[in-house]
Amino acid sequence: MKIIEFLQPGIEQHDSLNPLLWQDQKLLPEVKQKLIDIARHFVNFVDIEFPVIDVVVTGGQTGKFYTKQSDLDLHIITDFNRIECDKEIEELFDTKKMLYKKRYDITIKGIEVELYVEDLSRPAVGGSYSVLKDAWLKPSTEPSNDIDTSAIDKQSKQLASIIQKTIAQQDLELLDKLKDNISQYRRSGLAKQGEYGVANLVFKTLRNSGHIEKLRTAIKDLESKRLSLK
Repeated sequence: MKIIEFLQPGIEQHDSLNPLLWQDQKLLPEVKQKLIDIARHFVNFVDIEFPVIDVVVTGGQTGKFYTKQSDLDLHIITDFNRIECDKEIEELFDTKKMLYKKRYDITIKGIEVELYVEDLSRPAVGGSYSVLKDAWLKPSTEPSNDIDTSAIDKQSKQLASIIQKTIAQQDLELLDKLKDNISQYRRSGLAKQGEYGVANLVFKTLRNSGHIEKLRTAIKDLESKRLSLK
């Protein structure tokens, strides 16, 4: 099976933060206000009472290593221990996030906004900027060592091949397991290697090449078929 060449790697190096969002290390005022509006709208959409401790921008758009595919990750910070709810709160937030994304297509100057609700006890690994305080909580750092592009390329192609072969098998259980394994691979890599480690950049490369979306679409299609009756 032929594997595509990855023309859009996980990161690109720039001389400054994304000028569509930032000026002099600060969020542009109109961007800041719009992010506050989005966060407020999502909190109302969730429709349960929970304390908003902060609203934070994190991820690739907080540093100089971003691509055209880099999302604007907007994290609403709360304290799970202070929320009274008869459901598993993290699962509820994840479900609400998915429903919100299906209903609304929100962008800031063409950059897709990804919303998350995060527990106070689990701060972002990379750079993070408080929208409410209009200040950096943790400036994004540059890679401490040279990025291992050969390892990223090799592992990206290996995982792309696995994704394509698994999709071809049309086995929902295998696809779900693969999705979970890739997510765990990224989380473990972030914890051990940081945002410029091989695992995180492999995931971003697969996302930019469309393989992550193909995997999600295949799972969605098989779930729809399983639940349908001709």
